[in-house]
Amino acid sequence: IVSISYTSRTALSFIESIKPKSIMSSRDLSVSALSNSRSNSVDFSSWDSLKASAISSPTGQFLQEQEELRAQGAGLPHTDAKIRLFGSTGEPRITYFRDSAAWCPYCQKVWILLEEKKIPYKVEKINMRSYGDKPAAFLRMVPNGLLPAVIYDNKEVQTESLDIMLTLDRMFTGEKHPKMWPNEKGPEYARATRLMKLERLLFGLWCDLIFRPSFGGNARKRFEDCLDEVNEELCVCEGPWFLSFLSIVDLTFVTHVERMCASAAYWGALNLRGQTRWVGIERWLQAFEALPSYQATKSDYFTHVMDIPPQYGPAYPNPGWEAMSGIISGRGSAWKLPLPPLSPEALEPHLDPGEEPARCNAG
Repeated sequence: IVSISYTSRTALSFIESIKPKSIMSSRDLSVSALSNSRSNSVDFSSWDSLKASAISSPTGQFLQEQEELRAQGAGLPHTDAKIRLFGSTGEPRITYFRDSAAWCPYCQKVWILLEEKKIPYKVEKINMRSYGDKPAAFLRMVPNGLLPAVIYDNKEVQTESLDIMLTLDRMFTGEKHPKMWPNEKGPEYARATRLMKLERLLFGLWCDLIFRPSFGGNARKRFEDCLDEVNEELCVCEGPWFLSFLSIVDLTFVTHVERMCASAAYWGALNLRGQTRWVGIERWLQAFEALPSYQATKSDYFTHVMDIPPQYGPAYPNPGWEAMSGIISGRGSAWKLPLPPLSPEALEPHLDPGEEPARCNAG
């Protein structure tokens, strides 16, 4: 009989660092079993014994409860959810097509918006071309195969993430569905429009740094200067967001900034997190990381540096990249057991909500 005892936080740190998004159920059981082993050894002699230990723990019971709620269209946001109802009855008007592995940043924007606006929707998962074929039925509906895609009322099909988000924001209004784009006659409309152009500039400069080696050392300075501008914009409002409320502007930025944090550290030897130079960006990211909708859709650095090249093309290391990339990929002796506790000071920061919430949220 193999019996292993870990402290719960060390075990969860390891699980969090290697978790694949695509195998949630087995990961949930592992997290639950490990969190149940704070003071006791766990019997790993068989899957049945592991499952029994997992289910008997408070975390296991919580995860089972969430799985049952997901089947009813309720519970916390989750990558395995097939339907989200938000207390409504009847057939959802929205069918949302996203990529199967949850790699796509454009799908992620729409996903967060659906959750934040509490729009009832059904989910259909479709492969990206970078890792699989698309079903013929989907290609008949969307000949160019673009993701995300949305069907409204089983009739109209729409692609392009920004167009989808703006349409959904117009369709679902009122107290239950907070507005996420400013009124054209309102004071923040011109600012929102200008910020959307800034996002495209930041995206292009990130591509220069990571994917276009011919741009040389100047690419890093231009990227950092643009981050300075983004940081300034995030310090304009009293709250953490670009506007006075969480908006489509924030969703447009965050999914690529998430990938910039991982890739800039891995290939660019540039850490964007926890820097006094970019305190506005850090406050903004921490505000997102407190949202269940973002927690459910966010990925980790290791996953991103593996999934970015198939989507964007080969990345090119910058001078001095070895140290940070080793921490992220585990090269050499970077990953040693016991791993240190997750902390905001780590290269890939993790907010610490406390022992019990950490065990429950790890799934």
